[in-house]
This record gives sequence, structure tokens and C-alpha cells, in this order.
Amino acid sequence: MKFKLPVKEELSRTEKHYRLAKWIIFSFMLLFFYTIMRVGIFSKWQPVFIIPLAISVSFFESELPSCVFALFCGFLTDIGCGYIFGFSAVWLMAVCVAASLLVRNLIRVNPINYMIVVLTAVLIEFSMDYLFNVFLWNVPKGEVILTSVIIPTSVATVVVSPAVYYLVRFVEKRLGSEDMDIVYYDENTDAEEKEDEQ
Repeated sequence: MKFKLPVKEELSRTEKHYRLAKWIIFSFMLLFFYTIMRVGIFSKWQPVFIIPLAISVSFFESELPSCVFALFCGFLTDIGCGYIFGFSAVWLMAVCVAASLLVRNLIRVNPINYMIVVLTAVLIEFSMDYLFNVFLWNVPKGEVILTSVIIPTSVATVVVSPAVYYLVRFVEKRLGSEDMDIVYYDENTDAEEKEDEQ
């Protein structure tokens, strides 16, 4: 297996402005989704929009930006869900870095691969939530919490994740930032694609 290595290139002023604008938009999306989560307008079916947002961004970014953004997403998830500070941040950071590495070396950026990663992340998140916050503490009516809070929230998070993916992809395409081409450049990629087409 041949791994692709990042290639450093100087960005033009316009590209720097696009990149800055993109991260400002992602930050506003994070704050907006956090606000929706805190308000709880969907009652027990309240999705945690922040998880698919972090994974969507990791599909279009390199490891370091994915790691930093996932860290902030994890912290806000902890605050919004009432977890111990850092509970979600650590695993979400690991999942997003792994997603960036997978996109670089093994998988393509498409909705199917994205949904597989989201399902994995949601399973990890809410299994850990039940195990460490309910089961190990012998919380009364733990089964009720599982069926009336944890499972509906998990399902709702998975259901809304495609919309978050397309929103992030729209931002990436509209701003014209070529981050994926710059970071994941491989001089043999074009030749391999032409061979595959033939």
C-alpha cells in the first residue's frame, strides 16, 4: 500500500481568505448547532448535530485541523449533554483524525463512507454514555434512560447527519478552497485514475 504524504504549497492571498472564511463559517455552524442542542427543540429526539459536523469537516480537511476542530466539538458536546469535561472530546478527536487518515489513504469522500464513520462514532459515543454514566453507577431506571433518551438521540443524530454532510460539502465547494487537492496530492494519482478509466 502506498501512503500519500502532505505536500506544502504556498497559498495565494485569495486562497488564504477563502480558508479563513471557511473556518469562520464552520465555527458559526458549530455555535448554531450547539445552541439548537441546548434549547432542545426536538424533545427526546434531539439530535447531537455537533458529532456529524466534526466528522464531515474531517472528511474534507487534513489531520491537524480535523483534530483541533473535533476537540472543540467534543468540548461543546460535553457541555451540552452534561458529560464530564473531555468525555466526548477525546474519542471524537480520535475518530476525526482516523477519518482524515482513511480519506487520505483508503476511502473516497462520499456519503456512504461518511455514514459508516458516523454510525461508528454514534455507536461509540452513546455506548460509552450508557456504560459510564448509567450502567456503572447503577442509576435507577437505567433501561428507561436507554430507551427514552439515549436510543432516540442516537437515531436522530444519524438521521440528520446526511444534511450536515451536504452542508459542509456545499461550503467547501462554494469557497473554492482546494485543501483536499493540496493536502492529498499524489503525483501518480492522475496516471492511476486514467488507467482505471481504461
